[in-house]
Amino acid sequence: MELSGHTFRHICNIEPVRNEDGTVQLFAPQDRYTKRDAYPLNHYGAGPFCKFKISNRINESGVYVFVIGDAVHYIGECANLSKRFNMGYGNISPKNCYKGGQETNCRVNNLVCEAATAGREIALWFLSTADYKTIELTLRAANRTAWNRI
Repeated sequence: MELSGHTFRHICNIEPVRNEDGTVQLFAPQDRYTKRDAYPLNHYGAGPFCKFKISNRINESGVYVFVIGDAVHYIGECANLSKRFNMGYGNISPKNCYKGGQETNCRVNNLVCEAATAGREIALWFLSTADYKTIELTLRAANRTAWNRI
């Protein structure tokens, strides 16, 4: 896939964990947080959330995009793609649902959950680069997406 002159490679389609009937299995990790009475939920902390993972062998830095249909929905950057997805977006920890947690992980996971529940195919594409922060900023400025916050 080409995006603003950069060639991305297809990593996989995001496949959330599903129930026996094929529906997306929903999770509410915030209920397991031991300090839930001490902190308010962040803006996206109520979920619902899903679980998903990608290969744990993509230990590269770069820029990734979520594509639904033929439209780029999200542009992000990472120091390690596998860790970003498998320990971030794809597995929401209870603490991240509360103020001071990783609000972006909650927001993006919920968006993936909604899209998957609606039956939409979510493709993950990746550009391996050491200059991931600069390239991500450039791509976000040039490409307005549905899921990125301005």
